[in-house]
Amino acid sequence: MLRKERKILFWVLLLICALACGVQDLSAAGRKNMVMIDPAHGGEDSGVSITDKAGEKDITLAIALALKKELAKEGIYEIVLTRDADKTISIEDRRKKISKLKPDVFLSLHINAGFGKSATGFEIYYPGFKETADKKKKAKNESGSEKNKYLNESVRLAQIIQKNLDALFPRKGRGLREAETPILEEVNVPAAVVEIGFSTNPEERKKLLSAAGQSEIAGTLARSIKLFFK
Repeated sequence: MLRKERKILFWVLLLICALACGVQDLSAAGRKNMVMIDPAHGGEDSGVSITDKAGEKDITLAIALALKKELAKEGIYEIVLTRDADKTISIEDRRKKISKLKPDVFLSLHINAGFGKSATGFEIYYPGFKETADKKKKAKNESGSEKNKYLNESVRLAQIIQKNLDALFPRKGRGLREAETPILEEVNVPAAVVEIGFSTNPEERKKLLSAAGQSEIAGTLARSIKLFFK
């Protein structure tokens, strides 16, 4: 009789463990990774002038909205935009949003310009440790290992985006760069700034202005984000 009771107890405990693991798995599976997309400029800040009717702010917003639509198809991401219309938002307010929501990925979209009509390709920037003495003082209590974690993840994100954009802009990658871009200051999440093509290059300007080109760029960035989370 005692042996039978022990056997029943064993199966009850086994069932409890299985249910507990199942609940944990469901909880983990139910959490959506947050992707924050930042269409640069907006409102009074037009950014780079591309045509008489379109500025950088218009193209970055169009690509951001297309990227959101592409990621939404998966149904597994929470997608947040720093702006979803033509409105002025300061760099400080964008950084505050990052700090408040703490997304799993932050991606800021820009359009490049300059260096003549022959300049082509894309550039990707990620946050680093190039800090002023004042910033170091503010960050003196931060964990070095935590900062390293986000830096490493940012580099990995940048590398994935670079590999995918290489297919869209063959042999035109201008490299990955650690930079003190304002939007990336004091950002403790995996983050990157992507300068997508040159508006001063006729061929790339045509791609940036077309709905098909914007969709292609958005699809490439979406694939990169999906690969980052794998």
